[in-house]
Amino acid sequence: MSLKAKVISGTKWVVFANIFRQVLSLVSLTVYARLLSPDDFGIFAVLMIFVGFLEMFSDMGTSAVIIQKKDPSHELLSSIFYFNLMVGVGLFFVLLLISYPVASFFSMPEISILLPLLSINFIITSFGIVQKANYEKYLDFKHITIFQTVSAVGSLAVGISAAFYGLGVYSLVLQTLTLSLILIVLIWKYSKWRPLVHFSWSDIMSIWKYTMNLSMFNFVNYFTGNADNFLIGKFLGSYSLGIYSLAYKIMLYPILNVSQVLLRILFPAFAKIQNDKNKFRQMYLRIIFAIALISFPTMIGLIVTAETLVPVVFGDKWHGLDIIIMILAPVGMLRSIVTTTGSVFMAVGATDKLFKIGTISAVVTVTFFAIGIPFGVEGVALSFLISNLLLLYPVLKISWELIELSVKRGLLELFPVFIISSIMGVLVYGIGKGCDMLYITSIFKLIIMIISGIGIYYVLITHRYGNLRMIISELKK
Repeated sequence: MSLKAKVISGTKWVVFANIFRQVLSLVSLTVYARLLSPDDFGIFAVLMIFVGFLEMFSDMGTSAVIIQKKDPSHELLSSIFYFNLMVGVGLFFVLLLISYPVASFFSMPEISILLPLLSINFIITSFGIVQKANYEKYLDFKHITIFQTVSAVGSLAVGISAAFYGLGVYSLVLQTLTLSLILIVLIWKYSKWRPLVHFSWSDIMSIWKYTMNLSMFNFVNYFTGNADNFLIGKFLGSYSLGIYSLAYKIMLYPILNVSQVLLRILFPAFAKIQNDKNKFRQMYLRIIFAIALISFPTMIGLIVTAETLVPVVFGDKWHGLDIIIMILAPVGMLRSIVTTTGSVFMAVGATDKLFKIGTISAVVTVTFFAIGIPFGVEGVALSFLISNLLLLYPVLKISWELIELSVKRGLLELFPVFIISSIMGVLVYGIGKGCDMLYITSIFKLIIMIISGIGIYYVLITHRYGNLRMIISELKK
């Protein structure tokens, strides 16, 4: 099968599985919002600050190097496997040791039990890092997406059942552990690769430069991505953090479920054509266009519907969530495109540049977070938006130069989609005001706005680019 055919096949599998998982995620988010309190979400957000921080070291960049290297030997893969096991056990003990100090610092005693329990996840996931990377390296997304879908269904059933029976924040922890456990069992059952009885530090050192730069970027990137949670949790409390973290999750949907889904498929493909700049550039432009087609209207739609969506979907106890969604939605648009630059750096082996730009971004973003804290959770959200706007041009310029793509050309490719999405947003906002004048109930108002938005966007986008079949055909070229 050709590279193009593998990419198309992988995209179909990942998109299908991801749509299914996101339906489950939306259901779970809605159910959890009803069964759990903002304090439960706040406590879990604090847990994820530390778990997520150490999670970026869970494979030390070895998954990326397995995908990027042309033909890694069985001996090298075996050394990486045992190295990942050692790292997983080490991270478990790190979280075990810091659980009481963390609980004391945030004045949340539950953390002293929850953090060690959640840290078991590091040991579980370390058993499947090499096998999962091999599936992705050879663009075999059929198996890996089926495994992830089954894992999502099973873990969701466990988590919601636990929440229903009153386990509170423990239900979120149980869902996380169950997800990883089912996934690893499936990977080991169906993967043909098994490690040799072989471990060599020289194997690990041969990939150290690539993986270390990538790990350090992940470090500063994580620090940047969680500084807001840390500051809000410390200075504004668990309720404010719960509101902010839920809005952040909603904002991340186009990033996690469009940008990163596509990049899972395309990073291996990029690595195979890393020396062909023209082919790389053309493929990359199609990808960011496809991402914009989904993320831009979704985020603008959130801005104009947030005031109605929050009380209808999440309930009245989430007061203030709509304002945070409106502020963070533009960040979702920006980051859905900016997040693609990481795959460019990794595919061409420029992880040193990735680390440098990540460090600069961290300094700028955290500085703005600190400035925003005195103005409450809205101030932190607004500072996040401003920092992303300031960093947009330099990040795109440095990364896109690697594939000889100018910022002007790249943004011009996306500009029509932004304009069409904005027109759709203005019209949907007007429809919402019309519903208010007619005293239409909130739930029907939301349904009307969503259906109208989809219809308006479809008409405008097909008028500009042709019918959907033509758009899809163009993206496949």
